[in-house]
Amino acid sequence: MDKRIGTVCFIIQDNNILLALIEYGPNDRKWNGIGGHVDSNESPEDAVVREFSEETYIKVNKNDLIKVLEINSDIKLLVYKTNHWQGEIKAKEISLKEFRWFDKDEIPFDQMYPDNKEWLPKLFVNEP
Repeated sequence: MDKRIGTVCFIIQDNNILLALIEYGPNDRKWNGIGGHVDSNESPEDAVVREFSEETYIKVNKNDLIKVLEINSDIKLLVYKTNHWQGEIKAKEISLKEFRWFDKDEIPFDQMYPDNKEWLPKLFVNEP
């Protein structure tokens, strides 16, 4: 059986990152990007666009997404970034409790998944 594929996308502007405070369960809130599982009939990029549309009022275009890395664990997680977006930074999904811009030097890693500290700084590396 193939691994499920998931996506997460972060909006980056200058040296800032937009994070969502997501409630994954009782007493389990973490800062993260927007993402979810890829459906069988869609590309990972289409999944990113769909997840933003389902969960927020933010619109992203799949042609503006930059794949930063791939993490293989329980699922195959494809990490994207973009600096092109439009719409209102507001949640549609009840599990999204707050949005906040963080400077790249003030990312709340202690309130994120533990491995984020290892790979999230790669989002700020400029593409050649």
